[in-house]
Amino acid sequence: MASASAAPALTRKDLADPLRLLDGLPFLDDGFRYRWLLAGAAAVRHTQAQQQSGARGDVPPQGWLTPSAVYALRNSPPMPARPLTPSRRAAITSRLTELEGLVPAWGPLLRLPVRYARLFPDRGAISASSRAWPQHVLLADAAFGTDAELREQLVHELAHQWLYLIQEMWRLETPDAPVVTLPSGTAGRSPDEALGAAHVAAALIRLYRATGDHDRVRTLTGYGAGCLDAARHLAPAGRLLADHIADRIAAHLPDPGSARAG
Repeated sequence: MASASAAPALTRKDLADPLRLLDGLPFLDDGFRYRWLLAGAAAVRHTQAQQQSGARGDVPPQGWLTPSAVYALRNSPPMPARPLTPSRRAAITSRLTELEGLVPAWGPLLRLPVRYARLFPDRGAISASSRAWPQHVLLADAAFGTDAELREQLVHELAHQWLYLIQEMWRLETPDAPVVTLPSGTAGRSPDEALGAAHVAAALIRLYRATGDHDRVRTLTGYGAGCLDAARHLAPAGRLLADHIADRIAAHLPDPGSARAG
């Protein structure tokens, strides 16, 4: 994908309102200023590297958008990851191409520099991302069961990756926020993780609107609303994002007459 341009000069008003600066959210708004977010995140990482090393170093700001560089910068714990086979890497490439065909505006988001790897051991999960492993997506064997499953997991995890970039610049939850339980029954999640789950649901609603799967849209609408209900104790920026996600979920509801019976 295109390299990040110079980071914009941010005002206090910009920092208070990420939606205004970025013109929406990734996967939800076609005018989303992805280059601005990449430039800002790269600048933040560059500053962190300077602070850690006490020197400017040889890595230019845009170099911090590579998965290996940011993984080393974070001194992250080991990932439960194994290399993917060539056939599975090819399957990922094919599904990303299909996704861009379904929602052309997603093209730049799908080309975020990401290291894809096998999730192992999977411990029952189908895919995984973490703020501790920026720009790394782990996919379990089950994610490759069908083309449709792999498409969904790629959107799911890439939506997380883009929100993680936003979190590098804005705090989304209040300090010492209590953990919450997601509508799926998953306990011990932070409010910003509940917000991230709602963002994923909204992104997947767009995917299934594009494929015409109205049953899946209805399921995700209820799940996304439940995640937003759980996302309490958000910071002001997080609350802005939550309100916007709620609006975007509502905007992509299927017309009552278009849903299949059953």
